[in-house]
Amino acid sequence: MSKALNLLLGLATLVLAILYFSSRKQPEATATSGAAPSKAAADEEYVLIAVSVGNAYWIDARDGFNDAARNLGVQATFTGPQGSDVKQQVDLIETAITRGVKGLIVVPAEPEAVIPSINRAIAAGIPVITQDTDSPKSRRYTFIGTGNFEAGRLGGELLAKEIGGQGEVALLMIPGQWNLEERRRGYEAALGKHPEIKIVAVGNDQAEESQAAAQAKSILQAHPNLAGFGCVDASGGAGAAVAVRDAGKKGKIKIIAMDRNEATLDFVQQGFIQASLAQRSYTMSYLGLRMLHDLNHGRIKMVADWRAAKTCPLPALVDTGAVVITPENVQAFRHVK
Repeated sequence: MSKALNLLLGLATLVLAILYFSSRKQPEATATSGAAPSKAAADEEYVLIAVSVGNAYWIDARDGFNDAARNLGVQATFTGPQGSDVKQQVDLIETAITRGVKGLIVVPAEPEAVIPSINRAIAAGIPVITQDTDSPKSRRYTFIGTGNFEAGRLGGELLAKEIGGQGEVALLMIPGQWNLEERRRGYEAALGKHPEIKIVAVGNDQAEESQAAAQAKSILQAHPNLAGFGCVDASGGAGAAVAVRDAGKKGKIKIIAMDRNEATLDFVQQGFIQASLAQRSYTMSYLGLRMLHDLNHGRIKMVADWRAAKTCPLPALVDTGAVVITPENVQAFRHVK
């Protein structure tokens, strides 16, 4: 009888425990746990408006933007003109303002031309960050990207080392584009420390590998003793490598490239390009969206009300720096298929 009574009491206790714990409210899953985001979060749209969006350079930036949005449970829209049409870019900014998006990341095609639209977005309560290329005279909250002068200076130092501190060199870039002009200044500062190095040409590759190859071939014809190419944007490296390959001068003409598109990585691995400076474009857009989201949700506690204080709590700029890709580490930078 005693054993039976104890068994009944034990069963009763077990049933009560099950009822108690099953009646407790389960904690809600967070967006970062992989659960579906709440409707409120899913209605938040953030937009990244870039330039020349067909260029392979934007693969990493798009991935970073989408990964951040997925972690936060918000919408991410990546858009921009196929080329560098600033009017089309301005129209996209204005459309985003009309839709009432929660935040904008803008890669200005022309820093001055986008000022009115960026300022209208800020006035409408939409926080704006510039990425990769800045518009410093606008009311944008912060710039996040590569320290372009330093990236150019590093490229110049690498090129000078590769050619032994002497010889004729050429630069490939898009003249007049702010961030590339900064890199050009960096190249000139580094190469200027070597009296026996002379910049003999600057080619406009128009952000197209085919145009970069055509420019590089033309430069080689005009300067048959050329020692090296310094490539200031993403298209120049592969274009210069094609010209060097077709001229049968692999290893004789040194190339320092920019960024990590697949064609550039192929030529690094094959030994046509001695090094490429990869920007942290994934990091730029990943951090950019997170910063906008934190700003909207009051997670940066510098002051109780930053709008009333008329001071944005974000850093004035974020320099994401550059990494050097060589044949020794190129495989690590391949994009996962």
